[in-house]
Amino acid sequence: MYVELKNINKSFGNFKASDNVSFSIEKGKLIGLLGPSGSGKTTILRMIAGLETPDSGEIIIDGKVVNDIPASKRGIGFVFQNYALFRYMTVYENIAFGLRVRKDDKKSIDKRVKELISLVGLDGMDKRYPSQLSGGQRQRVAFARALAPNPQLLLLDEPFAAIDAKVRQELRSWLKDMITKLGVTSIFVTHDQDEAIEVADELIITNNGRIEQTGTPLEIYQNPETAFTASFFGQTSIIDDYTQFKTFGRIENTGKAIVRPEFVKITKKGEVQKYRSSAVEGVVLKTLFRGSNIELSVRVGDTVLNARRALDEPHVKVGETVDVFLYRLFVTSGDKAYIVENESLRENSIVI
Repeated sequence: MYVELKNINKSFGNFKASDNVSFSIEKGKLIGLLGPSGSGKTTILRMIAGLETPDSGEIIIDGKVVNDIPASKRGIGFVFQNYALFRYMTVYENIAFGLRVRKDDKKSIDKRVKELISLVGLDGMDKRYPSQLSGGQRQRVAFARALAPNPQLLLLDEPFAAIDAKVRQELRSWLKDMITKLGVTSIFVTHDQDEAIEVADELIITNNGRIEQTGTPLEIYQNPETAFTASFFGQTSIIDDYTQFKTFGRIENTGKAIVRPEFVKITKKGEVQKYRSSAVEGVVLKTLFRGSNIELSVRVGDTVLNARRALDEPHVKVGETVDVFLYRLFVTSGDKAYIVENESLRENSIVI
């Protein structure tokens, strides 16, 4: 493993930012540190960078414990969410800054900076100042500056937070392509679920200073191990008593259930559907056009579920009574989560 954290603890006063954090990262991987605000992800990043010191535990990079090694000696590139560019320096000068501090010779600096300007797609902009660049272009400069000293580890703290949605989408693909091409081990912090799923090779989910789960985006999304992870992705709904939905048997020693929108099928009265006998009635509370689908809120008894319908399906209206069928749900037992499928999925008949 190229990066390892072993039993890391870090407190700020009475606030425990890292609670016995342990994980490892393979060389060349692009890792997403994902969690809500205050979950400890940025503290982890700053400790790896050497900008914070853990109270206990070991940080190991390339087989060497780096706890006592200063940030400037760790060979790490850092990209901040607010770019942190020198506004009175040109693109060229910003990228060259770290190399000049390191006292590299002028010829090698020039060669490296020109390589990076081309790599990040800023040809012809070397003499521009940050104020003359778009947000996306500034972030590319910040990325190039972090890469200039050839770091073996790249850290990115919410790198797209200050960029508008359209450009952010473009930069996600660009970042993943660049890091894959360069093969540099990278860790980026984000609270954006879509961003993390799209960009990262693997995810580390943080919550209240602890690691909830690690794995590929698909593994974690499909098989969450904890109640927090199950509820974190998407617009989940919480059900106090899931036995109100037909053909879900009571499982011993379980509590509430968690339902994602894609687990819910909403059908108008009179529509042909599978498993009608296993559906329950609900009332539409809200509809919202989301571009690619219609988002619904539907009340079933005392529970409100989030669901979606395709644009080519007949529209439902607020106040309309509909049939609600749950394909599956996550049941919780303490901090754990388990997926349970509707028993009627074993049937193949269509009930009209």
